[in-house]
Amino acid sequence: MRRLSRARFQEELDRILEGLRQYRPLKVILFGSFARGDDHALSDIDLVIVKETDRPFAERTGDVLALCDYSIPLEPLVYTPEELARLQAEGNPFIEQVLREGKVIYES
Repeated sequence: MRRLSRARFQEELDRILEGLRQYRPLKVILFGSFARGDDHALSDIDLVIVKETDRPFAERTGDVLALCDYSIPLEPLVYTPEELARLQAEGNPFIEQVLREGKVIYES
């Protein structure tokens, strides 16, 4: 399998962001191998999405996947602003890494 070209990746990301517009996120952060530039043929698209919502955490991923058109595996994690701030204040290593290495690709 060949690595995805940057142009093809950007097309895929644009389609995902188009689907996310109706979800009305406050912020979308790309993290993982595509954000670092060390993606490979089996890489997925990792996103942290910040959104005001009352939906249970476990249901949010399905909400996003249902709205987006994607052909590369998509791994969205949706947090409310309060959840993200709490995790950051607690020093959650995963969230710290996402915020340190991730790239904000959308902000309202």
